Formats: sequence, C-alpha cells, structure tokens
Amino acid sequence: MDDRPDLGNVMAMMSFAAVVSTGGFSSAATMLGYSKAAVSRQIAKLEQSIGVRLLDRTTRSVTLTPAGREMYARCARIVEEVNDANQVMTGMLSKPRGELKVNAPVVSSLFDLTTILPRFLQTYPDVRLFVNLSDSKVDLLKGRFDVVFWMGDTFDSSLESVQLRSYPMALVAARSYLDRAGRPSAANDLKVHTCIVETHISKVGEWRLSEDTTVAVNRGPLTSNSVRMAREATLEGLGISYLPRFLVEDDIAARRLEVLLPDLVNERIPLHVVFPRGNYALSKVRAFVDFVRAEMADQEDGAAAPMLGLATAI
Repeated sequence: MDDRPDLGNVMAMMSFAAVVSTGGFSSAATMLGYSKAAVSRQIAKLEQSIGVRLLDRTTRSVTLTPAGREMYARCARIVEEVNDANQVMTGMLSKPRGELKVNAPVVSSLFDLTTILPRFLQTYPDVRLFVNLSDSKVDLLKGRFDVVFWMGDTFDSSLESVQLRSYPMALVAARSYLDRAGRPSAANDLKVHTCIVETHISKVGEWRLSEDTTVAVNRGPLTSNSVRMAREATLEGLGISYLPRFLVEDDIAARRLEVLLPDLVNERIPLHVVFPRGNYALSKVRAFVDFVRAEMADQEDGAAAPMLGLATAI
C-alpha cells in the first residue's frame, strides 16, 4: 500500500471545504483564486476518488450529504492547519523569532562575540540563540547551523557570506625556540625552520605573508586546525607559527612571543558570517547578520567590508 499523501486530493479537499464554508461554488472560486469550473472539477475528483457523493447540488443551493458532513469536519481541520502554517511562515519572514543556531570559532571571545550576542538577545527577545564553538566547516555544510562565523576565505559557492572585519597576521615564535634555531631574516629562511602549521587559516605547506609573498614551509611536530593549539605549541618553543595577531597580542606585549619579519608580513585574514543561500530572507537571520555587522563596524583595528547586496534583493 502506498502511504504517500495524494496532493491532488489535498487540493480537492481544500476546494470542498471552501465550497461548504462560503456556501457556493462561485464564492469558493473567488476565495481560492480559481475559476468556478476548476473548483467544480476538484469536487468531482474528490467524490470519484472516495466513491461517494459529498454535495447535493441544485440551481439555488448546495447542501451536504451525510458523508459530506463527515468529510467536511476533517477537511476543515486541514484548511486550518494550512492557514496556521502560512501564518507561521509569514511571521518568520516578517519578525525575528524562534531558535537561531550559530557556530563560531573557539576564540570568539577575542573578537567580542561574547559581548555582542547578549546585546542581540536584548534587542530581539523573541529569538533564542543556540551557540556552538567549533573551528570545523563540516556542520555548516551538513545544514546543522543557520549562521556560521568563519575565519579565512569562504569555501562553498552554495553559501552566502558577508565579511565583517579583517585582522592582521603575524609570524611569531618563543625566545626559547629562536635562541636554539636562530631568527629568520628573509621569507625564504622559513624553509629551514620548524613551523607549527594551522590548517584552518593557511594551506598546509605554505604561508601567504603578503600579496606578493607566499613561502613554502616545513611542517613541524604539530599540524592542527586549532589556532589555540598552535599558539600553545608556539609558547612551548616548538617552532614558528603564523597566526592572527589578536590571538597573540598579549603574548607579544608580555614578551612571551616575538614577532618575526614585521616589515614583510602585511597579510590580513577576513572574518565572515556565512549562511546557506536564501536564509537571509528569514527575518531572524537577516536581523542577526545586520546586527553583528553594525556592532563590529565601529571596532578599532579592523576593516569591515561593504554589505553584500542582499537586503535589496529580498
């Protein structure tokens, strides 16, 4: 037995309920936006499908048969459910509400997300945030999140993105490593140094130091997709790392880490907010993206890119 719903019968049931609730075929056709003949065909199809007459028709009136009264009680519920669903969807598109699943990097506190998100909730009290901290892109590609903050270049054409800011990168190492291995004086010197490779923001085996300079590097004892783990390994003197400067700013100030080749390195890494194409039409996503971008636009030491032309397309 095929348990799949007959969508044609669903439409016929809605036509039947409209005829009963409005009292006639003409008024039902007007309400549904169909022709009177189309509504009549839908009713005939429904009666043929179930094998029983539902309406007694005369030139002056339409009345329910006993079977029609039983059918109408059920069809009216279908119409009510459809109307409720339409109201819910209209609300989703017009007013920010409901659960919003957000994924952010583990180091989110360092670019103020931990203070921005509570302010968003105060502004939009009907939205409930579910926030997960992870540096993986797998969950977004599987549709597990509505919005994802992503450090680095975007990675999938099916996703829409807005760049929020960009951050300077820095080559850093601990004094213990530099005393042991020496200090590089040029980009090519990195080829003979031990490097801690972070795969989230850099390609394995190469570092882009500026628009004109990309250098091959040797993988050291640690390769990881975690900037925090790369930082810890660097602090322990295991090698040179190439990381967002905001992550190691305190270490530099405290002289736990030393900046290398500062006159050469001028690369910046972007921070994007990424979401499945079409999700910007949902008011909760649109409100979140616009709020976070506005909050970050005024922060110092970052450059917010112009908003994509999304709002005008909705």
